[in-house]
Parts: sequence; structure tokens; C-alpha cells
Amino acid sequence: MFLQRLRDTNPGLAAAALRLHREGLVRANTYLIDLDGTHANASIMAAEAAKHGLSLYVMAKQFGRNPDALRTIAAAGIDSAVCVDVQCMEAVRRSGVRIGHVGHLVQPHRGTEDAVIAATPEVVTAFDVEIAGRLAAAARRAGRVQDVLLRVRGPQDTYYFGHAGGFPLGTIEKAAAEVEALSGLRVRGVTNFPCMLADAATKTVKATRNFETVLEAAARLRTAGFEITQVNAPGTTSAGTFAEQARLGATHVEPGNGFHGTTPLHVLDPSQPEVPTIVYVSEVSHLDGEDAYVFAAGYYIDKVLGDYRLTALVGAHEEPLEVETADAGTIHYYCRIPGARSRGVRVGETVVFCFRPQVFVTRGRTQAVAGIRGGALDLREVYDGEARSADGVA
Repeated sequence: MFLQRLRDTNPGLAAAALRLHREGLVRANTYLIDLDGTHANASIMAAEAAKHGLSLYVMAKQFGRNPDALRTIAAAGIDSAVCVDVQCMEAVRRSGVRIGHVGHLVQPHRGTEDAVIAATPEVVTAFDVEIAGRLAAAARRAGRVQDVLLRVRGPQDTYYFGHAGGFPLGTIEKAAAEVEALSGLRVRGVTNFPCMLADAATKTVKATRNFETVLEAAARLRTAGFEITQVNAPGTTSAGTFAEQARLGATHVEPGNGFHGTTPLHVLDPSQPEVPTIVYVSEVSHLDGEDAYVFAAGYYIDKVLGDYRLTALVGAHEEPLEVETADAGTIHYYCRIPGARSRGVRVGETVVFCFRPQVFVTRGRTQAVAGIRGGALDLREVYDGEARSADGVA
């Protein structure tokens, strides 16, 4: 989906990926991250957010919580992360980046509450009073008061499968009072997801009904006397969405794919300022008949705009070749390049993809490289999907 945009706006990353794999410095099944480009993207986003009075939390799951990328984004001025789950929190802590938000989208499971509080997050999201009670007990054990966001659900809100949950909008004042009454917690805001979604017809990103729920909940809680300092409105976020999110009333948003230029808006509107800064590097494993098979343990495309034709750069071939993938729900051992033998594709050749990734749900590794724009490449450490060192691991 983003391969042509990569070639148009950041060709140095494609060239570096091909070269580094060919020289044996980057292995197959690695997401290669351009640190210079990521810093530039983050700087654009930090400046745009400041212009609109928005606070940003980094969503790092898409790029595998890579510590070098996280620290690069922090150096650009966005130094606090949102953790999609407890594993993400642990990975971010290992990178040394500050924890901003825990518990959204995935709630802390039983037995993790003390670790969550010990991470000293700015806020933790709670979906119901029982979960809030466990967090409150952990906060009391730690001798501190933890600020929380209430996940609010309206009757007309829509969710991806498995994402639903939260306090009913109709009784949000009662719920907030119950949570606030728990010694150790303080209600400071509201959130929901997705608050923004791409609209292919208009080629824009629009607010959803979920966003309206968040805004209504915040207004009602303020009227009821609660000090609401955070209206968190995540979903399909990049510099091009900040003005609208701020205009509607958001105080905090949580960009992820925006940092490496692979949101739906970057497909719909080529004028968006962020460029692609992440590629998936693989290689041809073997040939079978006319087809080539490509290692794909880390392959996973977030198809927010539906199915599309997938292509990849292969070795020295000038033009991208079409690639076929397994159906959803199938283990991705390989992708397939049909008709590869007659095109001269050989075993061991480099294959470079550029799509919208979700590295944390794959068996892929990440590795960052600096210096693409200056010519002297500085290749960094290899990490697994939990941001643990994988240098020297086969």
C-alpha cells in the first residue's frame, strides 16, 4: 500500500534495506526503521500538536516498541507513551521512555495492578468499577493516588470486534462518583476508541460517534463538579488530524502509525507531511514450480482500508513484483511471488515490503538505522517484539 509513496518520498530507506540485507547486516524477518525520518515525522507532529494545544502519547505497538525508535521520538519532543497492554508497558519501561497512559485498549489483568502503579503512569483507564477497585488497592499499597480515565460507551458507538466495553454514558456521573470514592484513585478524564476513522469517499479522517460520547461525558462530568483535565480521543491520528481533534475538544491523542507515515490519511492524501519510515525486510526462501516463497513470520498488514494489491521490491528488479498472501487467520510462514522463476527471481534475494504494520502481533524483529540521509549508515541493535535484545539470536 505504501511502497510507491516510499519510493517517491524516502527512497533512501528502500535502498538501505536492499543493501543491508544483501551484505548480511540485516536478516530476513526484520522491520527496518529509519531513525532520521522518524525524528523528522515526530518533529512535524510535535510542532503541529503544540500549535493546537494537544498533548501526545506515543503508541509504540505498531513498530514493535523498538527502543531506538521510542528514544528518537522522545528526542523530537514526544516523550510519553501509551501502552496498549501490560506487555507494552514493560517493553516501554525497558526503553527508558516515560509511561503516560496504561489500560487502553487492553485492561490490566489480575495480578498486574502493582506493576502498573509502580510504572507511575500519568493516567490509567478503567472500564468498570471492579477493575478500578483493584487499581485503587494497588495505589493504596504504594502510598499514592493514581489519576484514572473512564472508558465511556454510548448506545450508538461502534467498535472493532473485541474492543467494546466501558461505563455506560447514561450513568456516567454515578460511575465517576463510585470510582472517585475508591481511596487511591482520582477521576481526571474520559476516553473511547475509535474516535477518528478514515473515510475513503471524502479522502479525509472524520470524527466518529464514539468521539461525541467522549465529549458529552466530559461535559456532564464537569457540570457534576469533577475536575476533567483529559479528553483522550485516539484513532487514525497524525499531524493532518490534530486541528480537527483539537477543534472538537480533545486534549490528548495517541498517534502510532503516524510516526512512520503509514496511516490511511497518507494513502488518501499524498500531501500529508509524514513519510514512510518503516519497511519489512525478507528474502526468497525457495522456488516451487514457477513461484517463489518469501519468509513471512513477521508479516501482518493492518488493512484498515480493506483489501488491496500487495507488491514488494525484489533484489535488483527495477519494478515491484506482485505478492500473494495467506488468508486471514492462517499462519504466515511464507508469502508467494507468482511466476517468479520466469522473471529471474533467485533463492536468497532480498524482498522489501512497505505496508501499515502491527509488529507486536507477529514473530518479526525490529532494527533501526540512522544516517540514511547523510550516507553513513549507523545500524542499531536487533530487538524482538517485546523490545528485548535479539542480537546474536539465530
